[in-house]
Amino acid sequence: MSIFAGARKCDLKILAEELGETVNDSHKLKDLKKVILASKEYDEESAKEWMNTIINERKEREVIAEQKRQEVIAEQKRQDEIAERRRQDEIAERKRKDEMEFELQKIRLGAEGRSLNSNSVANQNVNTTQIKPKLEIHHLKQKFNSDENDISLYLITFERLAKQAEILETTWVTHLLGSLPYDVAQLIAREPDEIANDYGEVKKDIVETV
Repeated sequence: MSIFAGARKCDLKILAEELGETVNDSHKLKDLKKVILASKEYDEESAKEWMNTIINERKEREVIAEQKRQEVIAEQKRQDEIAERRRQDEIAERKRKDEMEFELQKIRLGAEGRSLNSNSVANQNVNTTQIKPKLEIHHLKQKFNSDENDISLYLITFERLAKQAEILETTWVTHLLGSLPYDVAQLIAREPDEIANDYGEVKKDIVETV
């Protein structure tokens, strides 16, 4: 069998250089074979062993390079999957928050409607300028966060702001609902009207719940 079996141009170039011959990339495959066979250092058995070693080392490098290429592809795929999952999670979270906000708004409007109905007779002679607060309290008060706020202090601040904004106490519950966590607001909304519209009762429930 020829010593050049399975050899590539790059393999022959290395063997020729190891034999002390000067070659370059312009040499063709057949030219490299002639240079090797004509070399003074050429010995068939030695050259054959040398050639096998060169070919095996080249194949090992190719295997390693392919493994690295596959690893890069796999890592890129993994990163893409992570990014896609994160994007889907963000979409789901935005949807969840939108749904919670929508439900909270329905609860708030329902409580507001109950409050207006229960106080319509008592407030029918009240001037509309007195009913409408001078300030919108949600512009003054940030939403309650159990990790950052103490509920008792939060409610005290809310009451002060409500008084400063000249909000009727009969509507305090309505304004407070929009600042509470969704689960607490739902709990209040499920209470009977006489409790859900009574700020004192609602305050007691909130302090016990949160």
